Amino acid sequence: MKNLTFVFLIFALFSPVSAQPAKADFDAGCQFYRKGEYDKALEKFKSVEKSCPSGGLFFNIGNTYFRLGKIGMSLVYYERAKKIAPSEDIYYNIKFVSNMINDPDYGRTFFSGINTSVLKLLFAVTMLFFSSVISLKLIFSQKKIFWAFTISGLLFISVSALYFIKYKEDSRSYAVVVDNSAEVRSGPDYSFKVNFTLPEGKKVIVFGKSDKWIEIGIKSLGIRGWVEINHFEFI
Repeated sequence: MKNLTFVFLIFALFSPVSAQPAKADFDAGCQFYRKGEYDKALEKFKSVEKSCPSGGLFFNIGNTYFRLGKIGMSLVYYERAKKIAPSEDIYYNIKFVSNMINDPDYGRTFFSGINTSVLKLLFAVTMLFFSSVISLKLIFSQKKIFWAFTISGLLFISVSALYFIKYKEDSRSYAVVVDNSAEVRSGPDYSFKVNFTLPEGKKVIVFGKSDKWIEIGIKSLGIRGWVEINHFEFI
């Protein structure tokens, strides 16, 4: 069986102002990781997180949490890395770890592979093209530009639909169980009965909040419930 992918991704990690101390801590974290001193590696990587967050850094933090046996936190950081800089290594690690807990909600979807920036550009281009055809329609006869009008209109509608579905998907709030387990109740209080229990690493959709409780949903099962917020880490 293929092992989990461990790659020290660096990318454009450091801004000019914070380059020296951040790079020093990052390099030190890599050295501790290679030596198997994962607690020290995590401390160094986390010290860089606030000043220089990046997909590569989050990927390394996810790897380190995995080595420390913290499945939930490793998935949180792989998901954060995916949002910033998706790559095959990240997708592979998410699949590898989520398979350990048999969680289908980490599955790769059609929209997860679409770059939002590219989709925005396509939306702008198709809108400009469609607007130009409409302008030409006012000058030339309808027969001459019928196919251009039809094709540009269909392209604009298709890209618009993709853009708004992707926007809705990206706007959703997700969280991961980072404790050993989390009890899901029928309401935001201990007086409500426990309906089921979630394992560490389980990915959920967050619909709302009430004091120290959040309403969550499980996409693959189509069910909802309330859980104490301290069991989760938001992606």
